[in-house]
Amino acid sequence: MPFILPPLPRRQFLATSAGLAASLAARGWAADEAAKPSYVALLADTHIAADKAAISRDVNMAKHLTAVVEQIVKSRGAQTFAILHGDAALLKGEAGDYKTLGELLQPLGSAAITTFMLLGNHDDRDQFRAGLKDYSGGSPLETKHSLYLKHFPHAHWFTLDSLDKVNVTPGKLGEEQLAWLARQLDERPDKPAIISVHHHPVFMGDKIGGITDTKALFEILTPRRQVKAVIFGHTHNWNIVQHEGIHLINLPPVAYPFDKAKPSGWVEARVSPDKLALTLRALHGHKQDGETHELAFRT
Repeated sequence: MPFILPPLPRRQFLATSAGLAASLAARGWAADEAAKPSYVALLADTHIAADKAAISRDVNMAKHLTAVVEQIVKSRGAQTFAILHGDAALLKGEAGDYKTLGELLQPLGSAAITTFMLLGNHDDRDQFRAGLKDYSGGSPLETKHSLYLKHFPHAHWFTLDSLDKVNVTPGKLGEEQLAWLARQLDERPDKPAIISVHHHPVFMGDKIGGITDTKALFEILTPRRQVKAVIFGHTHNWNIVQHEGIHLINLPPVAYPFDKAKPSGWVEARVSPDKLALTLRALHGHKQDGETHELAFRT
């Protein structure tokens, strides 16, 4: 959808009048803390199978995700949200994949860390709903499942749905979703805007496997100067570049890099009014573990 794994047991979550706001209040957030950075755990490409023992490219994906979740929970004094940028499932998005995924992510909910989940080309909307039927977030669109994350004091954060066909590599946003995004941005010019999506823009990586309507997307993003960053996964390749002053952040995979010399893991993000600070949390003692980037926002 994006789907939301709430930070409280579902019955309690729905019983609260303010849901997420109550969760934040319970963690000591107050109005005077609005000046502090927002901390977000950024994940991508978990590729979880129904069988926790499953291995692909010499990697046990469940063990990788378990290690990442443990790291996030240990740093939960900082982490408030997590965003999983698609390809949650191994290959075709089967219901059992998502059942196992929910089990592996549950410690985040227990630690009061709300998790937003996007869809990638190895996901299936219907099976995702079946496997995570207790956790769903509504979308304002019929054909796509986009979300405005209204919970960040320093930024307007939007998640997009680039899933086109299950187990088919390229992604597509579509006219309805792009029109929705343009309206959302025009209604909210007051703070930096950050975009999360699964697929990469076609000018960052191979042109065949990325967002097929990249040109239309950046016709919306580039002139709206409040847009500061686009964050995505899909290529399994940790990398950061700029396009027209917009930071393009390609997350490392939780599961496995296509190039074994590259890191797997997650990224800790700190969102401030004028910058996005990133710290790579790589698995297995990779040499890039702890690598930091401070990305100043375009003016």
